[in-house]
Amino acid sequence: MNQHEIFRPVFTHHEDGTLGEVGFARHPHWNYDRSRIKVSRLRMKEWDYYLVNTGQIAVAFTLSDLGYIRMASVSFLDLVKGVDATQTELLPPAKDFFMPQTSSQGAAHFENKNIILDYDLTPQSRKVHCEVKNLAGHGPFKADLCFSDFPKESMNILTPWKDRKHFYLNEKCNCMPVEGKVVFNYKIYRFRKDENCGVLDWGRGYWPYKTHWYWGTASAMVDGELFGFNLGYGFGDLRAASENVLFYRGKIHKLDQIRFYIPQDPMLPWVLTSNDRRFEAVFTPILDRAADIDMKVIRSNQHQYFGSVNGTAVLDDGSHILMRNLPAAFEDIHNQY
Repeated sequence: MNQHEIFRPVFTHHEDGTLGEVGFARHPHWNYDRSRIKVSRLRMKEWDYYLVNTGQIAVAFTLSDLGYIRMASVSFLDLVKGVDATQTELLPPAKDFFMPQTSSQGAAHFENKNIILDYDLTPQSRKVHCEVKNLAGHGPFKADLCFSDFPKESMNILTPWKDRKHFYLNEKCNCMPVEGKVVFNYKIYRFRKDENCGVLDWGRGYWPYKTHWYWGTASAMVDGELFGFNLGYGFGDLRAASENVLFYRGKIHKLDQIRFYIPQDPMLPWVLTSNDRRFEAVFTPILDRAADIDMKVIRSNQHQYFGSVNGTAVLDDGSHILMRNLPAAFEDIHNQY
């Protein structure tokens, strides 16, 4: 597979609305200018998703503008006890998009009678504040987290579809040190930046009505160093580049093609392999965060599996990273909307 890399600032779209240069980059080089995207606002999709996964617990936060609706979703997962407390709230569409146009600056706010979710973004930090009165019936929830000391590089990709009208602009910023605390059902969970880190999944795009993708992510400390991965496929035309990368000491190490071999019972171990033999591992799920939203015309069938990875990853210089019970999450998602 060709891995076309972008090294300079470019627009996602030309002034006439046609899609710009596609490929991957180690920095967010694409200028996402909504005024150049000549499609209905109702077909656009924008979201910011944060995940911190310690292997014992995981917390996730999503703010998204799907054009026809705004959404906030919050999850607290106790991976030891098998508890999934996930709550999703909806609001009517706003006149203008409420998500920032850039991944490095801006703010977003969602509030209704059940939930408050705020993102405050600056070039130096990413702050997440959340309050839920009764998270999925499990009790009150509050989170104040601050991501900082950003890695030097992130995974950035502009993926087209073959018609060159649909597109997906995405940044995955893994291994961001995080500090703060979460209070769930009156119990306090603290995060320390020398021990814990998380990922930002920043996405903007115009998709076909039906989509299906696989995604795997990890951000953790391995032998005292920040290490993680982003693996994915099934989404768009990947002839220009894949989104498969390793993260190590703040740098990206590019992989080629990845495949997940998922058994008929997806709670059994998966085999993960790359065509260049630089990622060979087994993922063992312990919890399936499942959601099936079926509104006939609109449907989202989501499975996000949490568990651990054991295997070997090879850096660009040939060094081997041994992954031993590395906390990870993998998605298998079908959407039609």
